[in-house]
Amino acid sequence: MSARHLVVVIPGIGGSVLERTRPDGRTARAWDASPKGIAGLPWRPGRLSLEEEPHLRPVGLITSKRLLPGWTVVHGYEGLVQGVAAGFPDARIDVGHPERPDPRADVLLFPYDFRRGIAEAADRLAARIHLRLAGLSAAERRGRVVVVAHSMGGLVARYWLGVLQGWRECRALITLGTPHRGAPKALDWLVNGVRIGGVPLPRTSRVIRGWPSVAELLPRYPMILDTSEPAGPPRDAPGAAARDGGGRRILYPHQLPLDWLRPHATRAFDLHHRIEAAWAEIPRSGTETRPRFSWSHPTLTAGHWDGTRLRVTHEQPDWLAPAGWEDDLGDGTVPAASAVPIEDGDRDTSGMRTRERHGPLAAADWVGPLIGGYLRREGLARLRGGEERPISLGLELAEAYLPGAPVPVRATVLGNGRAASREPVDPLWAVARPDGDPHADPVAVALEWDARTRDYRGELPAAEPGLHTVTVTARDVPGGGDLAVTETLAVLDGDET
Repeated sequence: MSARHLVVVIPGIGGSVLERTRPDGRTARAWDASPKGIAGLPWRPGRLSLEEEPHLRPVGLITSKRLLPGWTVVHGYEGLVQGVAAGFPDARIDVGHPERPDPRADVLLFPYDFRRGIAEAADRLAARIHLRLAGLSAAERRGRVVVVAHSMGGLVARYWLGVLQGWRECRALITLGTPHRGAPKALDWLVNGVRIGGVPLPRTSRVIRGWPSVAELLPRYPMILDTSEPAGPPRDAPGAAARDGGGRRILYPHQLPLDWLRPHATRAFDLHHRIEAAWAEIPRSGTETRPRFSWSHPTLTAGHWDGTRLRVTHEQPDWLAPAGWEDDLGDGTVPAASAVPIEDGDRDTSGMRTRERHGPLAAADWVGPLIGGYLRREGLARLRGGEERPISLGLELAEAYLPGAPVPVRATVLGNGRAASREPVDPLWAVARPDGDPHADPVAVALEWDARTRDYRGELPAAEPGLHTVTVTARDVPGGGDLAVTETLAVLDGDET
């Protein structure tokens, strides 16, 4: 090996290129996020169905921004890979194709079939790393690996490190927006189905309900207020639901009285317990972990069950917010408190917070220097300084829209104690630009201050089908200077027939 460490990059859900084998024996791309490959996928998602295609081969990481299928924008990982590779003078990158391994690579990209579940992906990760370190002595292998993982990729790494004992070979794990404690957004997808602009996508909903991975993203903490029965005293019986201070039942996802959901949610809950139990056995001198997460964007957080219907909302009720996290929201997908591992719940989180939303978090410009600093033996301890909650722009923006629909935009200036600006900051602008068309004219709208809600609101006009980058900017924010936040939105083409 040409470097002291082997850096392994693990993407999130939708971040791997997947191939299928056709009846004639030739291979074809089932998912690669290319413009051709994605055309019509939101309306015809069967190519990613486990029933239709139970075995797809992962062959690389995606390098573009696309919509997976109809419900979330996936950002390409080329920026993350370039940032990681910058830590080596002459980096060799193994792109992760199973038939073209590079035994001398400094950076190993690890694609996996993101539909099938965390444990299966972790088994493959263990095999890849074992093969990559073959020939080294036990002493040379110890602490050789540094893992950088985005979103669900961090859970794959956690299973490998804990349950499969990969901690012996891994010096550090850096997670970017990983739902260590789950994401209520996954519960909303599973129970209520996928919707765009209020329009249900039943085919897409059926496909993702068949993915074990989505169930494994469910919150592993009680987050659903049950209003279907009167409040009562707390009970200590095994399996009893938690209660808040007023005696109201607070349910885990696997306690919802939905027969079709319970077995999947229970298996996922048990998987997270296996990870936690295994990590409890890792010595303190084992793998160093450092989560990085965003905190200022409205994020689905709490559930409400009335006996027949589940609502998942952005609110942060007092019965749910962990102590010390009352001022934190999330990255638009993962709540901030969920992005910290269970065993690190009491850890000082100074310097862990960042401003990006979930997708752009993997390509943030600070990721490369972070990895480079670690590889130069500066360690991760240097991240413990800095602001606890930097002045930030919070952005509420759905990721997908139907043709002809205007795009509501809501922004908030946040800092310690949530509202950093009690008076309007003038001006705030939202600018939308079509991706891949540098000659297209951007569309800009001013966001107006709403004194009642103490935030900024506006509406971008309906856009042409395709992907669009939306950037919200604020100038001369007290204590924050010039701020900006970016997200990608997709305008779909066609209808589900």
